[in-house]
Amino acid sequence: MTNRFALGVLFVALYVLVSAAGEVYAAAYFQRADAFVALLLSFAVVCLTFNLLARHDTSKAGVGNRSLLVFAVLNVVTAISWIGLFIGLKYVEPAIVVAFMVALGPTATVWLNAVIRRQGVPPASDIVVSASIAMIGSYMIWISASGNAGVEWGAQSSFGIVLAIVAGLSLALTNVLVKLLFDRGFSGRQVLAHRFYGTIILLLGLVDYSSIVPEISQHWFAIAAVGVSTMIVPLLLIQQGIRYVEPFTVNMVLSTAPIITFLFQYFDSRIVPSSHTFLGNILITAVAVSNIYLQYRRSA
Repeated sequence: MTNRFALGVLFVALYVLVSAAGEVYAAAYFQRADAFVALLLSFAVVCLTFNLLARHDTSKAGVGNRSLLVFAVLNVVTAISWIGLFIGLKYVEPAIVVAFMVALGPTATVWLNAVIRRQGVPPASDIVVSASIAMIGSYMIWISASGNAGVEWGAQSSFGIVLAIVAGLSLALTNVLVKLLFDRGFSGRQVLAHRFYGTIILLLGLVDYSSIVPEISQHWFAIAAVGVSTMIVPLLLIQQGIRYVEPFTVNMVLSTAPIITFLFQYFDSRIVPSSHTFLGNILITAVAVSNIYLQYRRSA
């Protein structure tokens, strides 16, 4: 049990590092790009890649009626969480967007896990930690609204925050649904192959088709970099992490993402370092790391 827990935490930690770097890069790229076109192209490549990988999978799990419903819901929440994340990055400081998502994740996951996977009332320590992170997330909202963030408050900033909040709630449900599919015998490759159809369909309805060819010709490398650094490699890592540890533990490791993202922001010249953002990120990370230790002790 101890080795599985450590391995799961390692996979999720690597996910945090790779995705943090990718999200800061994506935020800078989306300032000059047609975000919907870039996302459509990236997700099309991601979906194709994971379907090709799934062809070599040895899992024999079949998609019955109950699992089909789980996959359908997973497609919807995946579309909401990913599009909310990337559009939020366009208008709000990346470290704050990530903080909103991970601050809501543990609180939502505690109760979603109890209801969907029927695990009963969660431990009191999990509830206390979740409430603490949610309170720090509220402080991060104040940072943005008061103009104390690293990116200047603009006309679309409120929209970006709302998207980040919705994405955080959707991400929590995503982790629980993926764990549920693993419990039913599906492999990580199978889940990844069939979870992005809803995202692509939604983007097909939002995209300006006349911008597709110019976007590819001008920014093909950036589109590929966003796809690899924020989707393909991180998703392979996070899927393995979810396989080895419980969703709440996944969210606790993900709660370290804001401070990692904040550090990567020093490579983006448009972002002014904010002491308020740094404090909020430190608080979230401190609570998360403390709870990871408690989770480790419980699994030993």
